Amino acid sequence: MRFTAIDIETTGLGPEKARIIEIGAVKYENGEQKEIFSTLVNLQTDGIPERITELTGITDEMLRGAPEEAEAMRSLLRFLAGEEVLLGHNILFDFSFLKVAAGRIGETFDYQGIDTLFLARQCRPELPKKTLTALCEEYAIATECAHRAEEDAVAAAQLYFHLLEQFGEEHGEYFAPKLLEYYPKKTEPATKRQCSYLKAIIAAHGLDLVPDYGSLTKSEASRLIDKLLAKHGRVR
Repeated sequence: MRFTAIDIETTGLGPEKARIIEIGAVKYENGEQKEIFSTLVNLQTDGIPERITELTGITDEMLRGAPEEAEAMRSLLRFLAGEEVLLGHNILFDFSFLKVAAGRIGETFDYQGIDTLFLARQCRPELPKKTLTALCEEYAIATECAHRAEEDAVAAAQLYFHLLEQFGEEHGEYFAPKLLEYYPKKTEPATKRQCSYLKAIIAAHGLDLVPDYGSLTKSEASRLIDKLLAKHGRVR
């Protein structure tokens, strides 16, 4: 069987507001690791929340020089060309962010999925915790950099193989890929007035900032304007 184990790190929980800061994807075929895709993602605008840096170890400095979202997503889509099944721990979370990000560049993102969180809930209901970290401890899966995308993608794949060996024969239906579905909330693009004001703020304060005006939403532009005004003051 072929699948691609995938994991992302993000700035928050909602795919319409938060952004991806790291993507890790690892192809498997008949239980063997084949190819790896791994990239950080340059946020361009908002910095990484402190709690996310504490969790992942990813800093704003690490994202400088990394591909911007559009470039990272196009590279990921090329990597996934011909693939049909994604695997991850709580895969719908990762899928929702990637689908929304793909939509921002006018691309589709449609796959079947295998969710190791679902498998753990069905096969190991007695376990008190079913986080990826807890399950890796349960199955002695070595992880050196938890909450980093590539490492977590590999860990999810190893967890899948353990569960498949233990429960696959008895509960094969749990392990069948299922269509992944997420319907992004409609967002309005930033207005011309917002974009003009942002450019004026950036120019007036000499900021080293180049927002992607083409993909910036109305709410994102509003938050960015408020943030810049609070930090640098109004344009005179």
